[in-house]
Amino acid sequence: MWRNDRAGVGLLALRLGLGFVFVAHGWVKLFGGQISFIQDMLEIVGVTLPDPLLVLVAVVELLGGLALISGLLARPFAAVLAAEMLITVALFHAGQGFFIVALPNAPLAYGFEFHVALISGLICIALAGPGALALSSRVARAATSAEATPTAQSKETRDASGA
Repeated sequence: MWRNDRAGVGLLALRLGLGFVFVAHGWVKLFGGQISFIQDMLEIVGVTLPDPLLVLVAVVELLGGLALISGLLARPFAAVLAAEMLITVALFHAGQGFFIVALPNAPLAYGFEFHVALISGLICIALAGPGALALSSRVARAATSAEATPTAQSKETRDASGA
């Protein structure tokens, strides 16, 4: 299966890479004390968001990352995460330029180049789906297989009807 499904392997690599990024970011926001840091960063550019909304963003990133890794509900979470990244760029990163700059003796700039890569990958998954090497594909194959396999009761029914 691996040799015959290069697209599936490619989508798996994309899902794993993006998934781990979002799990890490969601985790550190929820359990690493980053909510107040993000609130401070947003206030620098004049944006104030309530803490519950930032917690919701962190939960979406954590669960969305897990969905991408597993391939379960990957399409809807990819779409939601892409929308979140677009909003993040609009609220915070767009005014800081394209590049992420961390040079000695220069102000730190949180440009949106990383977000472009994330959004591009998320759009690919939202449109193409998680691929054949996702749990959702296994669940779908198992459901299709169960429907196609006649049960003992249906065999008895066929025998009784003379079919």
